[in-house]
Order: sequence, then structure tokens, then C-alpha cells
Amino acid sequence: MQSLQPACRRLSAVLSPPKRYLLWPLIWLFAPVMCCLICSPVVAGSALIRVSDGTTTHEGKIVGLSRTTCSLMDRQGQLTHLAVGTLRNFEKVSVRYEPFPVTTFREQLRKEFSGKYEVVGTTHYLVCATSGRASRYAQLFETIFRDVEQFYRVRGFKVQAPEVPLVAVVFGSQQEFAAYCERDHVTPSASLMGYYSLKTNRVALFDEANLVSAKDRTARPSWRHKIASSSLLSGPPRYHMPISGGQIPIAATSAVSGDTANTIIHETTHQVGYNIGVHSRLGGTPIWIVEGLATVLEPSGMREKTGRQLQQGRINQERAQWFAKRHRPGRSMGSLAKLVAADDFFFQQTLNSYSEAWSFTFFLLENPSRRRDLVTYLQILGSRDPLQQYTSKDRLADFQKAFGDISRIEVEFIRYMDRL
Repeated sequence: MQSLQPACRRLSAVLSPPKRYLLWPLIWLFAPVMCCLICSPVVAGSALIRVSDGTTTHEGKIVGLSRTTCSLMDRQGQLTHLAVGTLRNFEKVSVRYEPFPVTTFREQLRKEFSGKYEVVGTTHYLVCATSGRASRYAQLFETIFRDVEQFYRVRGFKVQAPEVPLVAVVFGSQQEFAAYCERDHVTPSASLMGYYSLKTNRVALFDEANLVSAKDRTARPSWRHKIASSSLLSGPPRYHMPISGGQIPIAATSAVSGDTANTIIHETTHQVGYNIGVHSRLGGTPIWIVEGLATVLEPSGMREKTGRQLQQGRINQERAQWFAKRHRPGRSMGSLAKLVAADDFFFQQTLNSYSEAWSFTFFLLENPSRRRDLVTYLQILGSRDPLQQYTSKDRLADFQKAFGDISRIEVEFIRYMDRL
């Protein structure tokens, strides 16, 4: 193993920091089988590999590694977390990871959702839904993808193309949706309309409502959504995602019921953010920034491609009203630090925390200099090791690296919201 060190150091030197911390544990754990791989500079994080625990074989690329867990993204884009101690075989299938061809991917979905379901593809999506409806849903998913990507791009966020086609499943009944939730290890409930899963990288929802008529094209607010998280550090927690409305463009939603359109908008916003490089699917991203960006993007005025919309059209009215009338009167200074330092606030005061997350993110995006700080903050989050524990102290330190003293920016933020 000692003889591997020079080659390992040369390979590590050409990799970005995130790739280096993924590579080193793997070198020492699999030194015998990696000898043949070290000559290739594309192995870490880009090679298609096959690993086996003696009974099950997994194929994909390594996206995360600790001393105990190897995280693999398969050719559908789904994450699998494997116990390192159980692995018995490791081989390189190809020097470069590639997802399944779209035709193969589509056929796999057809087999998984056989019967009355069809699969329709767009530029970025494969949408599975009841026959005759999939194209209508696919149009909305694709529209929201382009709007959200454009939103990040024009504001200076570094975005990338999704590595795999994005999958969305729209069930024809709540009963079918609940059965899928059980298979996906997500607890169904009478109020749950849909969720985005970090593990499968899919959006799943249901639509039992009749398609809206030409006279009913405004999407109603919905509060029935969830994100299914799969953190390597803390297991698979789930947290609710309150969503507010705003109006959705008529052309995109005239064939989709209001609550379903709202669900698609919110879940697609999450899915896009996790697939164009804004957030990491391995976990560790503070909830406030994930939900802040998602709720900021709900109003169509924020996603508008052409022209500068009036501020009134960019405001998430429900979040703004809750902040001003329900949260602000009893809010104490220091609440921002609580929001940033830990996710507990979201479980203790759900509605207050979502209104604060929206308000603070909106404040940042409306100020050009603070918008640049936000880009810096997301870059800091993207450069950290997602497999390392993210302590409150570290979260506050990273925040202040980007924004400066948190007490000062909180004063600036509250003054802005009071004027708003």
C-alpha cells in the first residue's frame, strides 16, 4: 500500500477539493482493486463502477464516501448508501459514468408503472401519468424547470445541466399514491399531496381532481407537501414543506387542476435545485435556504423571463402576510441566528420559520450586493464535505463568511421587511 502513495497524491492533486475527500478513503479501503484504476484521472466521481456485497450488485458512480458508507448514484440517478464493510468486489465498468439511454430509461418506467400509465418525455423530464394526461403534466414540469433554471442563471448562480433525465410520477388516485409512498419508505397521510425524494430523485404526487375549466385557471394555495430526505449523518428524516400560491401562468396550467399545479411548482423547484448544482442531495444543506429559495420561486412574477416585474408580483403574499401579521409582532432579535444555526426552528415553529425563510431570502435577492453574498454562501455550502457533521458553530461561521456579522444583517433585514 505504501507504493500507492505517489500515484494517489498525483491523482488527488488534479481533483477539486470535493473530489479529493471522496477519493482518499476509497484508495485505502480498496487499494488492491484500485491499483488498476489509479492511472485514470476520471475515476473519482466520474467513472462507472460496479460493486457487490456478495449477494447484490450495484452499478453507478461514487458520489460520497466515508469510512463506513459508500454512496452510489445509479444510472437512473437514484442514490444507494452501501456499508463499506460488506463490499466484496469493486470493478470499473467504464471510464465515464453515463445514465441509461432515454429509450431504456423510458422502458424501465413503463414496466414499473404498467397498465393505465404512460410515459411522456420532454427535454429534461420523463413524466409518468395516467394515459391521456401525461403530456399536460409534462408541459408544466418542463416550463417550471426552464423558469427555475433561468432564475438562478441570470442572478449569477453557477448552474449545470442535470446528469440524468428527471422523473415525475403523477398518480391518478390518492390510494395509488399512498401505496407508492409505502414502497418508497415515505409515510403517507390524508393531507399529503406530493413530495420530492432525495434518494430516488423523483417527484411523486397524485391528482384526483377534475381538470380545471377555462374559467378556473388560478392555482389555489396548498399546504400539503413534503420532502423525503436521506442524510448519511442522520438517517432518513422527513419534514413538511408548507407551500403558498401566487398565480401560475395560464398557458402552463390551463389543463392541470389548481392544487396539482401548485404541488408541481413547489416540488419541481426543489428537484431542479438539487439537480443543477444549487443544493447537494447528500444532505447537510440548511433547511432555511432550501425552503427560502423554493418559496421565493412560487410566485410567477419571480420566474418571469421577460422584463422586470413589479415588486408586488414577486412577493409571496401568504408568506409576507404571515410574517407581518403573525410572526413579526412577537419576533425577537436573534431569531435569524436560530434559523441559520439549526433546523430545529422548522419543527418547533413551522409557519413562523417558513415565513422567516421566505422573507430573508427575498430580502437577499432584492438587494444586488446581498444577492452576490447569497451566491457566495451557496458556493461555501457546495464546497464543504457533505459527509461531515455540520455543527451549529460551523453553520454560523459559514453564514458569516458570506454575509458578515449576523446581528448586523438581521437589523438590515428587519428594517427592510418593516418598510415592505
